[in-house]
Amino acid sequence: MAHTGAANTKEPEATAQPDAHHCLMEELSQRVQATTTMDEGFKEIASAFTTLNVTIERITLVRNNETSEVTLNQNASGVRRDIEAQVAGLTITVTCINPMTPNVNASLQSLVTMAAIAAQQWTAATATLLAPVETSRMIGSSPQMRELNLEIARAARSTHSVLIKGESGTGKTTAALMIHEQSPRADKPFVDLNCAALPEALLESELFGHEKGAFTGAGTTKKGLFETADGGTLLLDEIAEMKPELQAKLLTAIEQKKIRRLGSTKDIQCNVRIITASSRNLQTMIKEGTFREDLYYRIAVLEIQVAPLRERPSDFPALINSRLLHEQELTGRSTRFQIEASALKALAFYDWPGNIRQLQNIISRLTARVDDAKAITQTDVYSQLPHNNVEEGSLVLPAAARVLRANENLYSYVARVQLLVIEAATIAEGNHTHAAKRLGYRRSSLVGLKQKLLRSNHSGSALEPLAEIHLAPIAHQSKSSSAAA
Repeated sequence: MAHTGAANTKEPEATAQPDAHHCLMEELSQRVQATTTMDEGFKEIASAFTTLNVTIERITLVRNNETSEVTLNQNASGVRRDIEAQVAGLTITVTCINPMTPNVNASLQSLVTMAAIAAQQWTAATATLLAPVETSRMIGSSPQMRELNLEIARAARSTHSVLIKGESGTGKTTAALMIHEQSPRADKPFVDLNCAALPEALLESELFGHEKGAFTGAGTTKKGLFETADGGTLLLDEIAEMKPELQAKLLTAIEQKKIRRLGSTKDIQCNVRIITASSRNLQTMIKEGTFREDLYYRIAVLEIQVAPLRERPSDFPALINSRLLHEQELTGRSTRFQIEASALKALAFYDWPGNIRQLQNIISRLTARVDDAKAITQTDVYSQLPHNNVEEGSLVLPAAARVLRANENLYSYVARVQLLVIEAATIAEGNHTHAAKRLGYRRSSLVGLKQKLLRSNHSGSALEPLAEIHLAPIAHQSKSSSAAA
């Protein structure tokens, strides 16, 4: 077959060359994530295709059986072609107009894939902020929270004692209240006592009550919390702080289901379900001789572990959204508080030793300082987060980066941590150029590695869902996020 003019015919090439293509994909991801609505994100995606001189008629996104679409060129004419990419449960279809040459088509497919990645990242990091607040007392949909809610429901159906374990501020009291509210005792009292808040003498009186004149200052007879909670639930928070002598009296009350007020000789029957909570390891205390083993067996028939905040970064958008709405209600503000994506990342990457309680405090401080017309920025967050416990210049990774997951091989683990380090360095240093220098890479090499790791993530071979990589370190004060990437 003759090929007339073959020697002089050259296919048009895509404007975006390899290095420029990486830069474009990087910029696309950043621009989409910086938007506040998906329509704006679509328009940013569409603008990236102008480098290929291709007209985009519409972009369609399908996620969780919900379809969103934006039309960009309603009356455009020409040959239509759909380019599709699927990423982690999200499908994006770009309908373009004009004939495709092989080179242009290859670059276009790469850009559509990157658009899908950018859209998936945007929805993972931001969409929850636009959703209604969860009605559950325990906010979050991470695997840890789903398991916690199952354990709470299981405990609510039981009549046995429950020990709730977890760091300070994780929500142990909330978990105990949920058990009570879902149990047959829900219409009876829920009474809680922090054992660390009172000296031993007062703690005994609070628990068991006292008769008039039982001790100096006992001018009247007083019921104890066992009596107050009769028929319901008694939560003893920080049970580890109770002295061994009082532990013995508590054990007797639990076993015999009756108490005796201080200064009395009369026993009082009490039908109380005991829930205890502790931020300390009771098994270790038993070995040290500071906690009674027989009491432990009585209070820990069921055990529930509440995960620390740093181990469930995917819950941050919902937690922050809930707290922002709470602050809006408190202040009577007519418009919602806004938070930039970079600020959300900074919050999600912090180690949170104080857990939910500390997060609530930080959000309250941030909303108290932000002007009505402004969004909370990454710089605002850095100004409120304590960071003097981190060596200057260090990059902080989330707890998940220090764990080899079930069914995860070494290759996948290393790839996942590499991506976390790149994200951390990029945000800490302000842009990819400085991040590359910080990590000992050429900029183009670092960007190429990042895109390779992202593609590995979406093929399911290396990485887990993107909620975990949208994080930021707090190693030092924020640098300008507007620096050229």
